[in-house]
Amino acid sequence: MNEPDDDTKGNEGRGTPALVGSLLSLLGSTSGDASHERPHETTTLARLILHLGEGVDRFDEGFARTVARTLQGAAAHVRLPFVERTGLEDVVATLYMDRELRLVVTGNHAPSYGAISARWDEQYFPFVEVELSREPDAAPYTFATLDFSVRGKKAVLRAAAPPLPAGQTVTLRALATIGDGIEYRVVGMGQEVSVAPEDLDLI
Repeated sequence: MNEPDDDTKGNEGRGTPALVGSLLSLLGSTSGDASHERPHETTTLARLILHLGEGVDRFDEGFARTVARTLQGAAAHVRLPFVERTGLEDVVATLYMDRELRLVVTGNHAPSYGAISARWDEQYFPFVEVELSREPDAAPYTFATLDFSVRGKKAVLRAAAPPLPAGQTVTLRALATIGDGIEYRVVGMGQEVSVAPEDLDLI
């Protein structure tokens, strides 16, 4: 099984400095005089997605993966003020696609030795603040996606995925991207494992 087709992969080639500069410029954060450029700019997740979607025909699962890849490429320059106020560490921001789009943010809260998860449905993206910073942060977030549109499809393992053997028929649960990686979450013989797209043959 090949990697899913994404019609929006054109965004992948944009370098981090160019991406951040483009976003800040498009958000009207500069005055044309470098000495007056603000060190950061706050927008909303909805506005950011619309900017990344300029020229894109379909805002589908492939586009959501492109959004996550683009943000991962600029991760050191992208922050969520809510997360910063909460003081979370090891933050993962995931776009979930399960009939509807939502953002789920998880992270560790060191003072309480706990983990915190927050969720926003797509209708609330206009209220999710995103801060774009010119200076990189030392602890960037990880951006991910989890796409359930493949749920229920069947495939055969081309290679062993312990404890599952090669040749095992499995059921797809989701397609996941984590940072720059991509994998399928599959279930077989009562076990759930992660498998690279090239190690599956769709039935």
